[in-house]
Amino acid sequence: MLYPPVSVARDFIDYPYFANLGAVQLAAVLGAPIVDAFALPGSTLEPQPDEPGRVRLGASVAELLAAVPTADAYVVQYTPFHRPPTRDALLGELLAGLRARHPDASILLADCYQSGQHYVEAPGDVVLAAYPEVDAWVKYEAEVTVPLLLTALVQGERPRGVHIGATPELDALPFPAWGRINLENYFRFHQRVVARLGRGNWAFPIDGHTLPLVTSRGCPFTCIHCSSNPGREAGAPKTQRRYSEARLREYLQTLVKQHGATRLEALDELINVNERHFDAFLDEIDTLGVKWDAPNGMRADYLEPRHLDKMKGRVTTLSVSAESGVQRVVTEVVKKRLDLAEVVRAAENAHTAGVSLMIHFMIGLPGETAEEVNGTLAFAMDLWDRFSAWPAVQFATPLPGTRLAEGRSLPVVADWGPRFQFEPSPDTTTVPAAELLRFKNTFDKRLRSSNGPKKLIVNVTYVCNNHCTFCAVGTRTQVHAHPTRQREHLLKYRKTGVTMVDFDGGEPTLNPELVPLIKYSRALGYERVNVTTNGRLCAYDDFAKKLVQSGLTTLLFSVHGPDAQLHAQQVGVAEAFDQTVDGIKNCLKHAPPGVELGMNITITKGNHERLGDVAQLAWDLGLRWLNIQFLTPFGRATSHVAPDLDYAARIAMGVIDHWKGRMKMQVINLPFCFMPGYEDNMEGDMLKLERHMIFVNNEEVNLAKYLAERRTRKPVCATCPHAVFCGGFYELDKVPEPEWIVRAEDLVRPVRPDVPRL
Repeated sequence: MLYPPVSVARDFIDYPYFANLGAVQLAAVLGAPIVDAFALPGSTLEPQPDEPGRVRLGASVAELLAAVPTADAYVVQYTPFHRPPTRDALLGELLAGLRARHPDASILLADCYQSGQHYVEAPGDVVLAAYPEVDAWVKYEAEVTVPLLLTALVQGERPRGVHIGATPELDALPFPAWGRINLENYFRFHQRVVARLGRGNWAFPIDGHTLPLVTSRGCPFTCIHCSSNPGREAGAPKTQRRYSEARLREYLQTLVKQHGATRLEALDELINVNERHFDAFLDEIDTLGVKWDAPNGMRADYLEPRHLDKMKGRVTTLSVSAESGVQRVVTEVVKKRLDLAEVVRAAENAHTAGVSLMIHFMIGLPGETAEEVNGTLAFAMDLWDRFSAWPAVQFATPLPGTRLAEGRSLPVVADWGPRFQFEPSPDTTTVPAAELLRFKNTFDKRLRSSNGPKKLIVNVTYVCNNHCTFCAVGTRTQVHAHPTRQREHLLKYRKTGVTMVDFDGGEPTLNPELVPLIKYSRALGYERVNVTTNGRLCAYDDFAKKLVQSGLTTLLFSVHGPDAQLHAQQVGVAEAFDQTVDGIKNCLKHAPPGVELGMNITITKGNHERLGDVAQLAWDLGLRWLNIQFLTPFGRATSHVAPDLDYAARIAMGVIDHWKGRMKMQVINLPFCFMPGYEDNMEGDMLKLERHMIFVNNEEVNLAKYLAERRTRKPVCATCPHAVFCGGFYELDKVPEPEWIVRAEDLVRPVRPDVPRL
């Protein structure tokens, strides 16, 4: 029995490091020696130089061939990781070497299907043509059919062609022959996979002595995307076969007591579909005291609080499958008999029990609308926000042999695995593939931004020497914040791992505690410290030098017009422009290496048409960073000073195009639909979820949630691929006109009691 090495993309689907389970099981049935590429001294994860982005799992073909004894027949496991139906380079090299060394031996390919991993259906003639070295291919389960073929070989018959594997009775099978491979090598192989893959925490670890198993084969449910029960005749019901309770307990005891497993990975398609079976499994696991996971997911509606109680401390991640967050799609498209309320119940119960939960979702299903895609993403994000249930969102991928693939012309691909994560299938859905990518990319960014604060914004004062027409805090009491309390906030957030802080206002430079706060932040370990200022105080050279050399890493100057007149109209101070420009020059002169200086402009009715001139001013002054900020509906920022957003956005896009590659530009506080194609310039708006703000009165808020109070959804949001991250449209207050103003429609009536009719 031979298990060959496999070549996988670094972002693979399923669990290829457990794919040798079928070979170990068949070796037990045959009573034959096994040469396992995962259990040789050189078994490792090795990048494939001829295929960038792919790695070899297992020993080299040369090492494997050197360990193969002479025999009359060889059975070689054939897995979905060998990329059917095309010729896989590693498997082809092994078979060619085997045939060259043993020209008269029979060579059988066998799927050794165990359930629990995706199956890729392939035409028999195409597979045999890809591997002319083999005599026959045994599809699906192998434990009954392979022994019959080898018996026929002994009797003088040479097996040829494709053979469909018969279904074994699980209790009649011997347990997998883990004693026939070098388990220490196998466990070291797992350690090398973990070390060399370069991933962070694993949802389903393979630490310690981890062994895979299946306690059942098949699944009785009929979801259209699933490849379980391969080879089932058309019209035949889907079924699940399970070990008896006594045999199951014996199996678990053998893995732990005889083979030394400290963690078990149950690869069943659906381990909790039968209550008695699942309870027996949990009871025996509890008795043995080992850790375990079931990465393929469970039925949420069959998951009870008593199950969760027994999982706590034993499973790393509980996995359930919702498939969609829209009931119509779950019922009519996926054909999954599941009430989504049960998924919510499972999420709440897992959160209460302290069990980490992962929920599987798909987007890009047949007939699924853009609005329904958003429904799924919103449902997934809601469960994450409320119950910390990790949303595993993938593209619906029509594997050959599934009902999802029926009637579709599928591409021949080297590896189906990465398609689940990175490449939607354009012929499965009414939503274009490019649009699906935008949905998922936005969702992934939203998810990354939900893992607690990464930046702290501290308003050190509301005092300001400008009087901007749009100021969001301009109506607040003009006071400084308390320095001791602000140090307490800085220390608290630093202890949580936050490494970025912004000091804002009001005008922060008017607070004499600003520079001490910057130095205190750096002493605490904040790596990035930004100050946003109008720069007027920096017109004093000594102050500019002290500020720019205080330890800050970025300094942003607020400039709202390209000349003194227009800037003054926005900020209410005639001399402000000259002082700000002088301040910029002074700071540029004294800035140490590594300190980045940039410019902010808030877009108003009065300055939006001069945005290009402001960008030119920034460039001429020596700044290479411009933030274009639209109004937030607080303080003095009302509809009275707001520009037409469509028109202003078009101007902004033109300015970005003009300076592309020369100046960094970010757009803030504008819904994505105003600037399609410029999402990379608008990500700063997304990142507000990662930001917490401390007001002068010590109130703490999540910035995105705070701003969301003044944002509304409109019909266009329902199908927008950014809806899961975008808060919608800002609703600016309207400033009522004074009652004494005379308008054309008032010419026929008095507008004030003391004003006569004209």
